[in-house]
Amino acid sequence: MVSNINYKDSNGKELIFADTPLYPAADIKIYKIDINDRETPLSFTINKESKFISINLDKVENGTFYIQLKSDVQDKITYTAKIDANDPCRDYKLQEIKQNDIIGQYDQKNQIWILKK
Repeated sequence: MVSNINYKDSNGKELIFADTPLYPAADIKIYKIDINDRETPLSFTINKESKFISINLDKVENGTFYIQLKSDVQDKITYTAKIDANDPCRDYKLQEIKQNDIIGQYDQKNQIWILKK
């Protein structure tokens, strides 16, 4: 299951993909915490043209991962997914993403979750 995410400020200004970004894409780390309390990196790609980070998520109903934007700036991301009964593959489809318990805004047209900082 893949999720596309971007960060913007409250005025809609780009925080990762600006000419001089507050959070440079090269510095971003994305990980989950495993059973032994260790950080396990998640696979992700950065799409500069379309302005989003594409993250490979576990196919589960409820999941948690972390996005570290800078060494001192980190967000806890929780998500919910359901099996789409209309999908012939009967695969999980992302329903909601929360950033530190605040629901992210989904851009239906571009299929990107917008998180605010």
